[in-house]
Amino acid sequence: MTQKTLPQGITSYDLLKTFAVVFMIIDHTGFFFYLEDNWWRVAGRLCVPVWFFLIGYARSRDTGSRLWIGATVLICGNMIAGLHLLPLNILFTMILIRLLLNPLMERSLRDVQTFWGINALLFFLIIPTSMISEYGTLGIIMAMFGWLIRHQNELKNGQTLRNHYFAFAALTFIATSYLTFGFNQNQGILLAIGTFIVMRTLFLFQPMTFTGLSEKLPHPFVKLLHFTGRYTLEIYVLHLLLFYTIGLFTSPDRFSLFDWTLFYTAKE
Repeated sequence: MTQKTLPQGITSYDLLKTFAVVFMIIDHTGFFFYLEDNWWRVAGRLCVPVWFFLIGYARSRDTGSRLWIGATVLICGNMIAGLHLLPLNILFTMILIRLLLNPLMERSLRDVQTFWGINALLFFLIIPTSMISEYGTLGIIMAMFGWLIRHQNELKNGQTLRNHYFAFAALTFIATSYLTFGFNQNQGILLAIGTFIVMRTLFLFQPMTFTGLSEKLPHPFVKLLHFTGRYTLEIYVLHLLLFYTIGLFTSPDRFSLFDWTLFYTAKE
């Protein structure tokens, strides 16, 4: 959907993206202001599958100038705030996925052995590729899940493959998040439960317009859902720039003007 063709009512995209925006801001609040409290990051993990799923679910692979500009602005923001250059921000990962996903799916779906062989490779590449661009090949796995949900009825044994891939993608995300962030047992349990709820929601996702709901809700609330669901890129970039600015004033031990590093460091 483009901005010109979006319906006036609340859509399932609006609701899903609004959920992701809220939990994204929770995640970044934890990173910028409550770094020692991992519960913020547990909650924040739940938005990640949504962003990559929607790339795979979409029919368009257009990267567009807005995405490139947003990614570049955030690189500059990182450098100004004294953070890292690598891994590149998630917007670059999204650009790469949009460029690679269709040929990757065409190649991997030639037969079952090729499909799972490629996914095994993607699994083992998660950590090294995450050092270059945020989430690395984990983002590709989540986008492939979205692609399979969209195209399941076009494939031979598509629903069986979808079911197996649901389990693979969910368990991969839980395991990598748990190990990467060093969550404790209780945090790991909440992460697992939350991830399966989110992944099940994505499993059942369909484009819908809730005309009745739109008519019942106050008009300003409908407009708010339209904003949070349809301007996610702008929200992502602007709230991070705001957090960079606040961090420079409130946490000079972590954020200092132009004192950037090539790779992510312990101070972050």
